[in-house]
Amino acid sequence: MDQTTTRFGKLNYQPKDCARQFEERVKPGEERSAFEVDRSRIIHSAAFRRLQGKTQVFVSGSGDFFRTRLTHSLEVAQIGKGLALRLGADSDLVEACSLAHDLGHPPFGHTGEAVLNECMKEYGGFEGNAQNVRVLTRLSTKSVDYDGLNLTRSTLDGTFKYKQAFATGSKKFYYDEDGPLMAWATDGGVPGEKSFECQIMDWADEIAYSVHDLEDGMKAGMISSARLKANRQVQENLGEEQTRWVLEKLALVENQPGERARKAARKSLTSQLIHDFIMAAKRELRTTAPATSTDRYRYTLVIDPVQQNRARALKNIMFRLMVEDARVATLENKAERIIKGLFEVFSGLEPRTAFLFPEDFRDIWEAAHDLGKLRIACDYIAGMTDDYAERVYARLYLPQAGSIYSL
Repeated sequence: MDQTTTRFGKLNYQPKDCARQFEERVKPGEERSAFEVDRSRIIHSAAFRRLQGKTQVFVSGSGDFFRTRLTHSLEVAQIGKGLALRLGADSDLVEACSLAHDLGHPPFGHTGEAVLNECMKEYGGFEGNAQNVRVLTRLSTKSVDYDGLNLTRSTLDGTFKYKQAFATGSKKFYYDEDGPLMAWATDGGVPGEKSFECQIMDWADEIAYSVHDLEDGMKAGMISSARLKANRQVQENLGEEQTRWVLEKLALVENQPGERARKAARKSLTSQLIHDFIMAAKRELRTTAPATSTDRYRYTLVIDPVQQNRARALKNIMFRLMVEDARVATLENKAERIIKGLFEVFSGLEPRTAFLFPEDFRDIWEAAHDLGKLRIACDYIAGMTDDYAERVYARLYLPQAGSIYSL
C-alpha cells in the first residue's frame, strides 16, 4: 500500500446527516457544529463519567497506571481523530462516536457483558454495543422534552456497530425494540453495512485495544519475551512470522538499561505502532452503495493486511497472556458471582423490589410491565461502576457490610 499520500479529500455532509430526532431551538450565538454539540453532550453525560470506574482489562483499583474504560475511550477518540483527518471524515463526528463506543459496557469488562447476556438470554439479550444505543437514546437525560441525548443521525448511526437484531440469533446485535431507531439512523445508508465513520471508530478501537493493552501487559509483567517463548500454543496461534515480529518489538523495551529507559521505550513503541496502523488505513468507493447514499456510505475503510494481521497478533497476545492469566481469571470469577447475585435480586417482580432501586429507576420500574422490569434491572446493573457493584452486592449479601448511608 502506498503510504506517501497522507490525506484524502473531505467528505460532504448533508443536512440529513445532521438531523436530530427531536426538534431543538439553537441557542443564540451557538458557533459549534452539530457534531461538536454531540461530542459535548457525550462528554458531559453521567454514563461517560462512570467509565472511569469500569474495567478495561485490569479491574478498577488494580493500580493507577492501568487503563479504565474512560482512558481507553479517550485514547480511541484521539486515534479516531487522527484517522479522520487522514481519511477526510469529520473529526468531531468520529470523536463523538469514539467517546460513545463503550458507554453501554457493564462493570467488570467482558465478563460482566457475558454474564448479563446469559441472564437476559430469554428476555431480549444484553450486548455492550446495543446498550450504547440504549444509553444514548433512552437512559441519559438531556431534557424533559425527550429521552436520551438527541444526537444527530450521523453520530447515532456511528454507534450502531452491529446491524442485526437480537431476534436474528446473531451473537452481536441491537435490541429488537430499537429497530425503528436503527432505520432512522441509517436512512440514506446501505442496509446491513457500517457507516464510514463507524468503521473508522472500529479500527481506532482495535488499535487502542491492541497497542495500549500491550503496554499495560508489559508494565504488569504479564506480556514478556520469556512468557511468549514458554507458551507454545500462543506461538502456534500467531505463526512463525508474527511471533518473530512480536518478539522483536518486546526486545526493543526489554533490552533497555533501567526502568526509566524501558518506560521511554514502551512509549516510543506504542507511538510507532499507532502511527503505522493509522497509515495503514485508506478509503475506497463502496461498490454496493446506491446513488442516493450519503458520503457516509459512499466510502468504505480498507486496511493494509500486513498491519491488520499485526494488530490481531497483539490482540491475541493480550488475550492469551493477560485475560487467561490466573490473576485476571480469579477476579473474573468474582465478577461473575457479583453480576449474577445482583441480577437475582433486582430482577424480582414483587412490589418490594422497587425500593431496592434509586428513585429515578424506581418510578419507571413501577410503571413497566414484567419484561420491562427485567430490562430496567439490567440497565441499572449495566450502569454500575466496578466499585459500586461490589458495594451493592456486599450490602445485599453480607450481613455486616455497610450502613444505610454508605452508597
